[in-house]
Amino acid sequence: MIVFVTIYMTSTAQQEKVTDTPVSSQIGTDIDISSDRDTFEYFLSTLGEKELAEIQGSYQKFADTVSYGEKQEVLFQKYLRYKESIVSVPPPDGLTGIEYLKFIHEKMQQLQADAFSSREQNSLFYQENLAREMTIKKAELQALGVDDETYQDLWQQALNTLPPDMKESYQNAELLGNINNLASLDSDEKSYRLTDLVGEDAANRIHALEQEENAFDASVQAYLKERETLLNDNSYSEDERLQAIADLRSNHFSSDNHRRVQGLENLDDEEKNRAL
Repeated sequence: MIVFVTIYMTSTAQQEKVTDTPVSSQIGTDIDISSDRDTFEYFLSTLGEKELAEIQGSYQKFADTVSYGEKQEVLFQKYLRYKESIVSVPPPDGLTGIEYLKFIHEKMQQLQADAFSSREQNSLFYQENLAREMTIKKAELQALGVDDETYQDLWQQALNTLPPDMKESYQNAELLGNINNLASLDSDEKSYRLTDLVGEDAANRIHALEQEENAFDASVQAYLKERETLLNDNSYSEDERLQAIADLRSNHFSSDNHRRVQGLENLDDEEKNRAL
């Protein structure tokens, strides 16, 4: 389901003093300059950790350091006003399904046209708008109630209208969805269906990766139990406990997996804290 993302803005008239305080979510990251929109969203992703005035100050410092900054800064202000305009759109009353999707698509395009030139719209929102169009197209095909083979043929015809890179992206997403749908099947049926979807070589690689991931999950569970024992052992000082956990982590996992394991540790701690 596509929903409106609400962004709460403060008046730019009150933005007299800003600070450029780094936030935890972006420590160790580089500013995304893949496109104007990626740059804008990089800065706006800290909204909640920073006030809008701070974000604009951070962006301004960035814009002052690049040759295209003056031109892009004008577009950034337009983008902020556009994001703010989304908040003022009331949700559709009584619309569901395809009609709801169409309402969202038309409204977003209208807001884009109000805020940007045709060239700017294409630069900033081409992929987003096309994604909504394909979502609507897929829903319309599913609503036809045709058999699976006919549906796949019609969907492939729709995909053939896309640029090659986006066509490949949608095909990969479709394939991944079909693979995930096999999870509830028994092993023999799953193996047969997977081979039919991707071929024998790819199916063997996927099977090997699944076995590797299952082994990793088993190691994580064993590690977390041992770690919990260390956390509850009052004979350790805090430094000794941290060192013991680090040693335990190194015994169970290669250094390449340490960051991933530490993320799983944090999730496990959060779940236990919520259960208290």
